[in-house]
This record gives sequence, structure tokens and C-alpha cells, in this order.
Amino acid sequence: MSYVKSSVGFRIRSRRRRVRKRRTLALAALLFTAALVWLVAHAHSAPGAPPAHERASASQPAERAVAAPAAWTAAQRNRLWSELHGAFVPILSGATGWSLAVLSADGTSVFDERAERAVAPASVLKLVVAASALDALGPAYRFHTMFAARGSIGDDGRLDGDLWLIGSGDPSLESSDLRNGVAVLSRSGLRSVEGRVMIDATALAGPALNAHWERDDNGQDYAAPVSAVSLDGDTIESQEIVGGVERKVWTPMQNVAAYVGAQTEAMLAARGIASARAPGAGASPLDTVVLWDHRSAPLQALEAHMLFVSDNHYAEQLLRTVGGEAGGAADDAGGIDAERRFLDRLGVPAPGLRLFDGSGLSPDNRVAAITVARLLSDNEPSLYRLLPLGGREGTLEDYDFRTALGRVRAKSGHLSGVSALAGYANTLHHGRVAFAFLVDGSPGDPDAAIVRAVDRLVEF
Repeated sequence: MSYVKSSVGFRIRSRRRRVRKRRTLALAALLFTAALVWLVAHAHSAPGAPPAHERASASQPAERAVAAPAAWTAAQRNRLWSELHGAFVPILSGATGWSLAVLSADGTSVFDERAERAVAPASVLKLVVAASALDALGPAYRFHTMFAARGSIGDDGRLDGDLWLIGSGDPSLESSDLRNGVAVLSRSGLRSVEGRVMIDATALAGPALNAHWERDDNGQDYAAPVSAVSLDGDTIESQEIVGGVERKVWTPMQNVAAYVGAQTEAMLAARGIASARAPGAGASPLDTVVLWDHRSAPLQALEAHMLFVSDNHYAEQLLRTVGGEAGGAADDAGGIDAERRFLDRLGVPAPGLRLFDGSGLSPDNRVAAITVARLLSDNEPSLYRLLPLGGREGTLEDYDFRTALGRVRAKSGHLSGVSALAGYANTLHHGRVAFAFLVDGSPGDPDAAIVRAVDRLVEF
């Protein structure tokens, strides 16, 4: 199936098609994530074994061997500029902006066309939060979601006071996980809560929805609210009938704490555990005792999912977590400040940088190609294996690469009027290069041009 399609209308539909497709990709992403978790856990399982990020997982298609990098000559750079410029020329006339960059294996710039011009990045922005989170939290970091109380469960099965559900921002927590936690409480002898279920979502701060998102995104499952106690991606699954066919739909929660509180109370009741009062929300006391602790998969695996299916909710949860863990506020502003400090510490140039979220859903974000390419180049060991394989996996499955098939791992980005791709290409003679191709407002077919440019790039 070719990804080479045209029209602004396609790009709008493409974004929403990918949102629906995200659900069908869940199984593939889960397999990918499980394999990555295994690699993290066994990174040092054998003497002399290479690091996990250098070993291909069993779920990954085989990649072509990468030749030892050869130095770029002046003639080769000139020819590269001519080839890539020629690939983009058809779609740049009339475009509102573009920023294109390629860095060699040693980080040297080998192609630059307005590389320092900041444009809208769409979901390519997720690379920034992914690298920042790996730096601030570490690849083995896990989120914790806990049931806690001020006292223990009595011999009669009664819990005096409230039962607290305390979240830390885990974007992957599902109802089945919470149900398992309730089962643990039941097996521990809990029969009644003399207070009420209390939801502590104070680990993350700020409004549930980003003010810089477009209004027509409201009510879409790809624009779910942010909460420290996040359940099922903060969306609610339901059924609707369209044309006589029943299908599943997901809608964002309106009040996450209230919904999770009600769901928790219902799960307790299903186990025969009664609570004396209606659920509430607030900060838990410091002297609570943990009754159940759910750990998420390692951060590296969560990011693989986020980049594989372009999960906006994961990116937004991570942004605020980074803000809190990096010593600032656990809100969007704190996360963005942490990202800026991270880029500055690495010496990554950031001309015209404007950040408003973690997912790239805001059309107000602005990033230059040199920023993305340099970030990729400096973080290759951490990011390379987390990205989907071009033409075969995740959001890149429908990209019609030819010479680049099996030789590129990247993150795509689409909004209305925005097409972007950034990642790594394994060239025939010059090793692995980092690239960022960002095009805004083109009246042509930027996706086709990007595919054409990457195909030409790998031939060098």
C-alpha cells in the first residue's frame, strides 16, 4: 500500500485514520514492547553481551547490515544536496515553511536547507520528550500506582478510614491492572471501607487539557486529559452503530478523578467490599501504608509504545513527569523548562524553539530541523531501537519506501498542513545518519517528497 498520496484533506484524514488504527496496532506494539522489556531485563545476562539497544528483538524484522562509515567528500556532499533538493523542489513552491537537515555518523552537517528555520513539527516533537525523559528518569524508571491506607485491615475485614488510590502519572495503567489491585485487597481480607475511596492525583499539576490544542480536537481520543491517576488512556470505551454496523469508539473522560473513583468503588463492590461514603479526591496523608503497588513497564518500553503508535497521551504524561522529576513543577511549563535545559546542557542548537506540549498536537509548536537532527545524533544509542522500522511497522507501515525499506527508523508527524519525518537512515557507504525533514503548508505532496528524499539518502 503506497503512502504517496496528496491533498491537505488527506493529511487531516490521515491523522484521524492513524488514531483509529492505533487501536488495531495495539497487539503489534505490545509484542514489540514485551520484546524490548526482555532486552532491558537481560542486557547483562551473558558475559560480553552487547547492550540491549544494540541487539535486535525477536519481534523485529531483520535489518540490512550497515557498512563501516566512509568519510564524506566535498563532491559527495554536493551530490547529496543536489539529490535531496531535487526531491523536495516539487513541493516547496507555495509552502509556508520548511526545515531540512542531515547529519553524518560523526554529527557533521552534510545537508542543510533552512535547517535553522523553526517550523511546526507535529508528532516529531515526541522525540524531544522521549530523549528528555530517558535523561531525567533513566530507561529503567517505572511508574507506581498504589492502594494505601492509614492503618491495616482488621481481623474483621474492616478498614478504618479512607482507602487511597495514589497515582504517579502512569500512562499505561488499565482497568485490568486496577481490578487486579482490588483482587489483592480482597485476598488480604478487606471486606469494608469505613471511610471512602479517595483518588490522589496530586503528583501531576496543571489543567487537564492543553489550551494550545485546536478546538476541533476536543472530544477526540487522541486529545485525552492528563492526570496522575490515568486509567485506560483517560478514555472511555463504548459502542456505536454506524450504517447498521456496531463498532467501538473511545471518548475522553470529562473528570478523570471522579470517573476513576466511581470505577474503583464499583470494582470493590464486585468483590463484596463496601465503602461507607461516596468517592472523593485529594492529597493522601504522609503516614499512609501501602497495601498494593503496581509498577509499570520500564520507561524504555513505554517510550517504544509511544513512538511506535504515536501515542499523544503517553507524551503528555511524560512531559509533566519530567517537569516534576527534573526539579521543577510537574506541569506543562515545568516539563518544557526541563526540556530546554536538557537541550542546552547537550549543546543542541534550538533556533526559534517554541514548545507548548509534549505530543506535538499544538499547531503553535516550532522546532528547527537542526534541533531534531542534533538531538537524534547525540542520543542514537538511546532512541534508535525505540523507533518503528520504515515501511514495516507502526505509523511508518504505509510509507512506500523502496531503497530505504529496512534501512530507516523514524518518527512521523502530521497535522493539518504539516508533514514531517525524522530519524535514522542506514546509508550504503556512510553509515547511520540522522535526518529531520519538516514541511509546513505545502500545496503539493510533501509525504511523497519525504519518501523520495529518504530513498535517495540511503543510496549514499
